[in-house]
Amino acid sequence: MTRISTYCLHVTSFLVGLCACGGCTWLYEDRQKLDLGVDPTLGPLANSAAYRDTIGAYTYYDGMRPMRVRGYGLVVGLGKNGSRDCPRNVYDRLVQSLYKQHEFASNVVGVTRITPEQLIDDIDTAVVVVQGEIPPAATKGAPFDVAVMALPGTQTKSLRGGRLYTTELQIFRQVSPTASITGQILARASGPVFINPFSEGESATRSNPRQGIIIGGGEAVTDRRVRLVLLEPSYQQARRIQDRINAHFPGPRPIADATSPSFIRLQVAQEYKGDCAHFLALVRALYLPRDPNFQATRVRMLAEELTRPEAPHSQIALALEGLGRTASGVLNELYTHPKDHVSFHAAAAGLRLGDHIAGDAMAMQARNAISEYRFQAIRALGRAEGMAGAAITLRELLHDKDPRVQIAAYEALIERNDPIIRSMRIAADNFVLDNVPTRGANRFMYVKRSGSRRIALFGDELRCLPPVFYRAPDGSLLINAGPGDEALTLLRTVVPSGDISSPISAPLELPGLIRLMGSEADIGLDGQVVGLGLDYGAVTRALYHLCTDRSVEAKFILEQPNAAELFGPARPAGRPESEL
Repeated sequence: MTRISTYCLHVTSFLVGLCACGGCTWLYEDRQKLDLGVDPTLGPLANSAAYRDTIGAYTYYDGMRPMRVRGYGLVVGLGKNGSRDCPRNVYDRLVQSLYKQHEFASNVVGVTRITPEQLIDDIDTAVVVVQGEIPPAATKGAPFDVAVMALPGTQTKSLRGGRLYTTELQIFRQVSPTASITGQILARASGPVFINPFSEGESATRSNPRQGIIIGGGEAVTDRRVRLVLLEPSYQQARRIQDRINAHFPGPRPIADATSPSFIRLQVAQEYKGDCAHFLALVRALYLPRDPNFQATRVRMLAEELTRPEAPHSQIALALEGLGRTASGVLNELYTHPKDHVSFHAAAAGLRLGDHIAGDAMAMQARNAISEYRFQAIRALGRAEGMAGAAITLRELLHDKDPRVQIAAYEALIERNDPIIRSMRIAADNFVLDNVPTRGANRFMYVKRSGSRRIALFGDELRCLPPVFYRAPDGSLLINAGPGDEALTLLRTVVPSGDISSPISAPLELPGLIRLMGSEADIGLDGQVVGLGLDYGAVTRALYHLCTDRSVEAKFILEQPNAAELFGPARPAGRPESEL
C-alpha cells in the first residue's frame, strides 16, 4: 500500500463559488440564468417580450436541486493518527463495499494481500463519513467536491495527509435528527484529503483536523434526470414543446421526449455538455411560435426593451440567442450602443451565435476598466470557441494593472486550454503548476481552493532571496539559506516516525522548488532527491510563509470567490424542485 500524503485549504462549503459538473461550470450567474420556477404573476419578467410565448412561460424544471449523497469510507495513510474504532453496523457495510471496490486477493502463490478487515483494524486508517452534493443536470462522470469526517465517538486524531479509498455514495435525505433515508448508489468518491494548512496557532480560525474535503473527489455514476413540467398538463402542448426543442438542437437522437401530458424528459445536447446551465436556460427561452413574421417582430421588441435599465437583460439576451440568424442584423446594431448594459448583452447573444463582430464588442467590454461587466466579459471570452481574437484579448489582460483582471484572464485561458499558460502536473494527482507570462510590476502567486488544485506563478524568474528560513508547524519541512547562498537547503521529516532526511539541495527559483516539494518522494538515477512527497496544502503553506516573510518578492493570493462582484446580485429562490 503506497501512502500518498496530500491536503489543502479547508473549504467550509462543498460548493464555494463554483462546482464542476461534467466539464460544465455552475456559477452564481448560472443560477440567475435559469430563473427556475419564476411565478408568472410576479416581477418584471412576466411582462417581458423575453418571457411571453416562450417554453419557460408554460413550464418549469424538475430535478434542479443538488442531490445529497453519503456513504462510509476508509482513509489510509494517517500514521498514528487513525483509529481502530468502527461500529458494527458500519463495519459490515464498509467491509462489503471495500471488497466490491478494490482487489484484495492475490493471484501470486505464497503472496497474501492485506484484507479490508485488517485495514480497518490498523491505526494508520480511519473510518469516515463521506458526503457531497451532485450538481443539477450532472451527467455520468461529472466531478464534484466531497467532505469527509471521522466517525463521531472514534479515537481518530487527524485526517491530515490521508487518502480516501474508493467509496460508494448513496442518495441521502435526513427526515429527523435521528433518522435518514438512503437509496441507490449514485456516485463514487476517492482521493487525497485536504485540511486547512493555515490553521495552526490561530484559534479563531482553527479547523477541525478530523474533517476535510476532497476537491473534485466525487464522480456521478449515472446521468441525473432533468425534465420540464407543464404548468397545465396537455399532451398536445407537450408534443409541441418537444418538437420545438428537437428542432433547435438537431442531432443523431432527439434530446426531448414528451413522456406524458405533464412531463418532457430532457437530455443535455452534446455541444453543451461543457455548459449545461446555459443549455437549460436557453431551452426555456425558446419561442414556441416559429412563424418568420412573429420572430422578426419579436426581435425588434426585444431590442427596444433591452435599452430599458429595469428590463431583464440576461433573459433578453437568451431570447435573442434562441432566435438565431433572425436576430443577427439587430444585434449588430446594438454592439456599439453607448449604454454598457445594451452592448454587453447584445454581444453576449451574438458571441453565442458565433458572430466575430460580437467577439470584438465583448473584447471592448473586457478591456474597459470602468465597465461593470468587465469580469463577465472576460469569462464570456473564455467560452468563445473558435474565436482567435478572444484569446488575443485575454492574453493582453494577463498584463493588466489589476491582479483580479489578470487572474480572471488566466482562468479564462485555462478554460480555453490556451498554450500560453505553461502547465505541469505535479505527481499523479497532487496539483497543477501553471507559469503565467506577465509584464509589469505585478508579481504574485495565485492558489486555487475550489474546483481544482492549481498554483499559478504570475511573472518570470520568481525566486527565493536569501536569507531564507521556514519551518513547517508540524515539523515536516525545513527550508534554509544563508546570505549569499546560491541554493536552498531542505530537511524533510516523516512526522509519524520522526525520521529526518539528509540535507537536500534545492534551487532558489520557485518552479524548481515547487516541483521538488510536490513531486512523489523519490531519488533519481544520479542519487539526487527528485521529490519530497509534500501535498498541496503543505506546499501552499510553505509558499505563503515565504511570501509573507519577504523571502520571495511576490504577493500570495488565495482564491476568494466573490459571486456578487463577478456575476451580479443574487435573485430570490424560485419554485421548490424535486430532489431526484
